[in-house]
Amino acid sequence: MMTPRDPKEAASNASSNLVRMSLVFMAMAGVIAFYVGTGRVQLGDPVELTARIAQQQAWTEAGPLALKVNVTLANNTGDPITLEAGNNCEVFRWFLTDEDRNFIQSQRDEEVCIAVPIRDQLEGKHQISGEYMLTLDTGRVKPGRYILFMQYWGHELREPIKVD
Repeated sequence: MMTPRDPKEAASNASSNLVRMSLVFMAMAGVIAFYVGTGRVQLGDPVELTARIAQQQAWTEAGPLALKVNVTLANNTGDPITLEAGNNCEVFRWFLTDEDRNFIQSQRDEEVCIAVPIRDQLEGKHQISGEYMLTLDTGRVKPGRYILFMQYWGHELREPIKVD
C-alpha cells in the first residue's frame, strides 16, 4: 500500500529524477557526436549519386536544346565496390518526364556499342565523375518543369529541372 508523501519531498524527487534523465540524454548525445565526428559512423548513403544539371542555352522553337549533366558517384564506405554495365553505352542512361511523370523523351542510341560487358572498381572513400550532353527535342520539351531520371553505373537518381 502506498503512503502519502509530503508534496515538498515529491517535488524534490521529481526534480532529482529530471536532472538524472537530462544527464543521461546529454551523455548519449555526446557519445553519438563522438562516433559521428570521428567517422566511425557514416550518416550518408554508402554509395551516393549526385548530379549538376545546366541548360546550355535558352529554349527556342528552332532547337535543339542541350543540357550539360555532371554526375558523381561516391563510395562512402571503406570497401571497394564493383561497377558493372552491359556495355559502354549503358554506363549512363536517362529519360525525361513531366511533373506528373508522363514520358517526354529518352536517350537516343546513336552511338554504336559492342555488346561487351564492362566492369570497373570504385575504391572506398573515392568517387568517379562523368560529363554528358543531353540533346532535348524542342518539339516535345517546352519551357516548364520536368523530372530527369538518370542511371550511372547502375545507380539511379531523379532530379527536378526547369527548362527556360
